[in-house]
Amino acid sequence: MSLHWDVDAEAKLKRVPFFMRKMVRNKVEERVRKNSVERVTLSDFQEAEARFKNVTADKSIHELSAMMPADNQPGVDMVVVEVCHAKLSNCPNVIIDPEEWKVVIEDWVLKNEISERFRSKAEGEKILFHHKFRVSISGCPNGCSRPQIADFALVGFVVPDVDSDKCTSCGLCMEACPDSAISFNRASNGDINDGPPIFDKVKCLGCYNCKDSCPTGCINVSEGDVLEDVRVLIGGKLGRHPHLADRAGVIKGPEELENILTRIADDYLKNGNIYEERTNERFSDYWIRSGRSNYK
Repeated sequence: MSLHWDVDAEAKLKRVPFFMRKMVRNKVEERVRKNSVERVTLSDFQEAEARFKNVTADKSIHELSAMMPADNQPGVDMVVVEVCHAKLSNCPNVIIDPEEWKVVIEDWVLKNEISERFRSKAEGEKILFHHKFRVSISGCPNGCSRPQIADFALVGFVVPDVDSDKCTSCGLCMEACPDSAISFNRASNGDINDGPPIFDKVKCLGCYNCKDSCPTGCINVSEGDVLEDVRVLIGGKLGRHPHLADRAGVIKGPEELENILTRIADDYLKNGNIYEERTNERFSDYWIRSGRSNYK
């Protein structure tokens, strides 16, 4: 039975997006009942609102809608694509345009009826957020869209190249590298010998720091078109057993992106949920337990 709501509290509730209103009402009343109170005041609502904002952070209405439980019926959107807000914030670090890649993924989802195929695999009356296939697209290695915890992610990056004739072996690039991916040959006393920087290709995440720090301009970076090379991460998640996404390789353009998405989607749809009678096995769990973290 619903509790009595004060007029000002009810007015605040009506400002909540309609698709979230029922859930918000239930959560507020649940907290009030724990205090053995029979009416909801404005302060009760404001306290619940503050807690909710801490959880949702700066998520958009679309993202919040995707997080809400939905009836397991045809039409449910089973793919959530999150992008960093590089253009909106005029981010100085952006390497690729996330919105351009988002269009490619959304077209692939529609063309291959991915949402309905994933939905038909889910068991139970409700579709929860962790049942969905989460995609993250980050314009640079800083990863503001949290690609490390998404099922599938794209990250923009560059590849450094050094003009040895211009290099003075000053070491500033090594100091500027946030990933300790740059070193120099050193003399027995520890001083840097003359010679260009040495890049560790495994540690290097492909940002602009080394280039920007170089006083002679000897470090250049490869930059393709808007839809060019991107790094692929697969299998990230939070939850009870968190796992950072695995680096799965690099793709060159939309065609390769569609190919790898189709491969992993078909593989999951065919083989997920069949291990030890699992039900609703999320994609990242399947990726990890099936050993797919090793394929390129």
